[in-house]
Amino acid sequence: MMNSPEQHNISPFKRLIQGHYGLALTYWSLFLSMSAVFFVLGSAAVADEAWQRFVILLSLLLVWTFLLLLGIKRGFKGEDPGKALGRIAMLFLLLVMTNALATLSFI
Repeated sequence: MMNSPEQHNISPFKRLIQGHYGLALTYWSLFLSMSAVFFVLGSAAVADEAWQRFVILLSLLLVWTFLLLLGIKRGFKGEDPGKALGRIAMLFLLLVMTNALATLSFI
């Protein structure tokens, strides 16, 4: 399959959003990138004892995770979307909790 010259001009982020890399790579990339942003900004908020900022950042991470799950539900093409979505949601929840606890370790 030949790549057109226009495809080389598209940024990697735009290709990721358009689904050129597949659903799993897309949602894991988006989830882990926002988790890393939360960890850095949340750790700074905890170190400054800015608890309101920490709660806002945690809420934004949860909203982001929910939006990703809606995107996964829309983009999933398998036989049992509920089963796959449940597994992914549980894994995301555990990772968000672990990230929040790791961020709180800067107290």
